Amino acid sequence: MTLSEIQPVADHATDTETVWWMRNNFGPIRDELTVEGLEVRGTIPPELRGSYIRNGFNPPAAVPFHWFFGAGMVHGFEIADGKVSYRNRYVRTPFFESEVDLLTAMRDLRSSPANTNIVRHAGRLLALEEAHLPWELSADLSTIDSLDFDGALTTPMTAHPKICPVTGELLFFGYQFLKAPYLTYHRVDASGNLVQSEAIDIPRPIMMHDFTITEHYAIFFDLPIVFALEHGGFKFDREAGGRIGVMPRAGTNADVRWYDVDPCTVFHSVNSYESGDDIIVQVCRGESIMEGGMDDLSGHSVLWQWTLNTVTGAVLETQLDDRPGDFPRIDDRRVGLPARYGYVASLRPGVSPDFGAEIYKYDLEAGTSQVHTFGGAETHVFEPVFAPKRPDSAEDEGWMLVLTHNDSTNTTTLNVLDAQDFEGVAVAEVDLPQRVPFGAHGNWMPTLA
Repeated sequence: MTLSEIQPVADHATDTETVWWMRNNFGPIRDELTVEGLEVRGTIPPELRGSYIRNGFNPPAAVPFHWFFGAGMVHGFEIADGKVSYRNRYVRTPFFESEVDLLTAMRDLRSSPANTNIVRHAGRLLALEEAHLPWELSADLSTIDSLDFDGALTTPMTAHPKICPVTGELLFFGYQFLKAPYLTYHRVDASGNLVQSEAIDIPRPIMMHDFTITEHYAIFFDLPIVFALEHGGFKFDREAGGRIGVMPRAGTNADVRWYDVDPCTVFHSVNSYESGDDIIVQVCRGESIMEGGMDDLSGHSVLWQWTLNTVTGAVLETQLDDRPGDFPRIDDRRVGLPARYGYVASLRPGVSPDFGAEIYKYDLEAGTSQVHTFGGAETHVFEPVFAPKRPDSAEDEGWMLVLTHNDSTNTTTLNVLDAQDFEGVAVAEVDLPQRVPFGAHGNWMPTLA
């Protein structure tokens, strides 16, 4: 089936009866474009060479039963020699070819919308969603096929794997909810071979969207968004409690140590690292999300830190900010290591995700922050992504890549900020040839030498 054979969904739908994820800038776009030489206001730094690729929800036909289940569309920005080009493509999985019902999707690891993240590892470009196999794309964003690592991967793969900057390993997990094991940890070596899969015992099926790593440990969030099909799929259940599991990265289920924490929700981790006998875990934490079922996204997150003492087992829970925000990022070269700077997108509390007009830069050592504001109530930010100036440059020596959408003009802009002049004006702005719907995650992939 081709795009032309699919009955279209109205772009920028205005029917008030339509669900929110089909309206305004949440709604899908129709065209797959390739546009070279976009107009640049300001100057693209000459050292900025590579690809910034984002993934997001973009149903091609029928209205999906939840925002999370729209077919994936990737948006790529090639940046080199002061120029920017744009290309967007659907990830052509079974979700693109025809409507897939929830139960069918749950039973078939290939039936992925592939709509949440995109990473590059060992020469492979992988479009990810957390309940299925990854889907491999070519350099021009064409779909190749699902990937199971030569049959070795028999569980879903999270949308939030971690690439270790020290070993080059790709570390990830998969959760499932129709049968045990409900959680499985996986380790892929720097050459792209799946070398370890370890079932982790947890008492019930849960939604575990993200996890985190340190130099020596993998860290799991056993938090109470529990499987509840009668509530649309998942529901927050405070009585289920909360805990954090710490396992050596090459360890086994028997090595996992669990630390109790207050019940909460964590969709995205910032970073974690080891400090003497302590493990520091930094996250965007919410009191609850999905308390009314899977359609209830009214909760909001703020920056939080857990300090886990590996000798005494004590846990210190510390709130670091009270401003709603999520989609946190650090310099990817510091994943699992002490990172001084973290970047977060602001959120406005509401029934549906309402992205604010600001991004925050946290100095996690000094306990201070800076704010970059892109506009007023009509402006919405996407996830901020850091691009280093050079492979060996300082942690904040580089640029922030941030998409913003303006409701009044219905345009999306790629903004390039100097990370060391965070509150200053953008060094470059590029208005895109079509709007980019609010989506999920993306990454900077520098040109390989």
